[in-house]
Amino acid sequence: MLTGCGESGPGPEIHDTKYRAVTATGTVLDAAQAPGVCARDEFTGLTWEVKTDDGGLRDARHTYSWFDPDEAHGGELDYRGLPDGGTCDGSACDTSSYVAAVNETALCGHADWRMPSRDELGSISDPRRTTAPPTINTRHFPLTRNAEYWSGNDYQFQYDAAWVWSFHNGMDRVEWKKTPRHVRLVRGEPQRVVRVKD
Repeated sequence: MLTGCGESGPGPEIHDTKYRAVTATGTVLDAAQAPGVCARDEFTGLTWEVKTDDGGLRDARHTYSWFDPDEAHGGELDYRGLPDGGTCDGSACDTSSYVAAVNETALCGHADWRMPSRDELGSISDPRRTTAPPTINTRHFPLTRNAEYWSGNDYQFQYDAAWVWSFHNGMDRVEWKKTPRHVRLVRGEPQRVVRVKD
């Protein structure tokens, strides 16, 4: 694995030890305890949402269309994506509405949750698990779907497409913004996050 500026980094075995469970109030737990309401990546400094199976706002089965109301839309092309195009509960079923709804709950004591970059999604994808997906540490991220998750990065060469990360094969690709996909939110400033090659 490589870090940002060509430095050598740890191998994939770091996925076994780099996470710590976080409580609903933001307390980071001992390494022996998992899962938490959130998961802290001690290597990158990021904290991740952990999904539920209760049918509520953060249920792992929910899907969302990619939508960012701040994207350009005044000319011939509308870069914002599609509002409310997924299947969910607790918010409108698009990425922007979901971020806003989770922030209203102050998940794990914070209200600065956001969509992850594709590089950040890549940082929690365990390449050793491509033959037994999902490609993630399922002790800290239970209920992860063997499927694609939206990143916050749209695709610069196509106005109505954005990047997804597959936790089936551990790779990224471009998808139409209107297509329902899963979401996992993140917070914090990333450190030592690997740049995903185009």
